[in-house]
Amino acid sequence: MTEIVLGDEYDDALFERLVAEVSALGGSITDKEWTLGGSQEKTVFEISLPDGNIEAVTETYVGLSLRGTPSLVERLARRVMPNPLLQRTAAPPAER
Repeated sequence: MTEIVLGDEYDDALFERLVAEVSALGGSITDKEWTLGGSQEKTVFEISLPDGNIEAVTETYVGLSLRGTPSLVERLARRVMPNPLLQRTAAPPAER
């Protein structure tokens, strides 16, 4: 699984670009889960694309990220944020 942080969780223009690119690829995006823990808010969105599913996550103090199959995440991230210098990548902790 790959996770790429696209930018700030409160960047509405960034989220709109994500929605537009998902649509351009023939996919859809829907709310999946919302949680609140103290001052941190987290929303998980299901992204369905013709060749697979990934998730977008907005999380306080973390940002807007994509996570899932590396090829799908990287392809969509490049479309949303064409300048790769603006992207930060992180690998989630291994499951035990």
